[in-house]
Amino acid sequence: MLNFAILETSYFWWSVLNGLGVTLALTAISMVLGFVIGGVLASMHIYGSPAVRFAAKAYIFVFRGVPLLILLFLVYYGLPRVTWLRGSLFWDLVLTSPIRTAVFVLTINNAAYLGEMIRGGLRMVPAGLLEAAAAVGMTRTRAFFRIHAPLALRSVLGNLGSETIAVVKASAITSVITVRDLMGGPTVLGKVYLDPLTPLLVVGIIYIVLVQVIDVGTKLVRGHLALPGSMQAHHV
Repeated sequence: MLNFAILETSYFWWSVLNGLGVTLALTAISMVLGFVIGGVLASMHIYGSPAVRFAAKAYIFVFRGVPLLILLFLVYYGLPRVTWLRGSLFWDLVLTSPIRTAVFVLTINNAAYLGEMIRGGLRMVPAGLLEAAAAVGMTRTRAFFRIHAPLALRSVLGNLGSETIAVVKASAITSVITVRDLMGGPTVLGKVYLDPLTPLLVVGIIYIVLVQVIDVGTKLVRGHLALPGSMQAHHV
């Protein structure tokens, strides 16, 4: 049965709102930073030398393979035991705060997935368009930013929405390192009232709403950016 005494406390709803803000911040920051790093990885994979391509493939292979929870524990509990890191910039920026540690872990994990996603999008752009751009005098850099990148972004937008949803849900794991996100804050109050069920049900409903908002928003943006007459334009 639901414990309505929890739902009647202002602290519970304050912790829900505060946790929601933390979850959205973790998602937004890690997605933006992950997209930037992923773009670099994709460029290394496509345009780099064999050694550079190997480095990009190795990064993606490792961070896609390691479960996020293990990666979080390795960084939060493992790296502080490395004595030579103490006093370093990395220590001050990442390891002194659970939230910054969570952002770092989510970012390096996202970058691996986004790198593959962006690489696939860049590969999908027809070579003929780039050849036409070169024929009319566009430099390689200008053609990339005016033609290659925008078309690639259109093709991966749906996957970006799916990755954002995955990050929103994965961010709940950060509660195990004391981050008071949407999962962490309300469940603490559930322990006080000896009722973990009620907070979890409320939080679960909020996650469902968040997922639906992101999904609908992604479809609207895809419909806005879709080329006239394309399948995306008809299905949104």
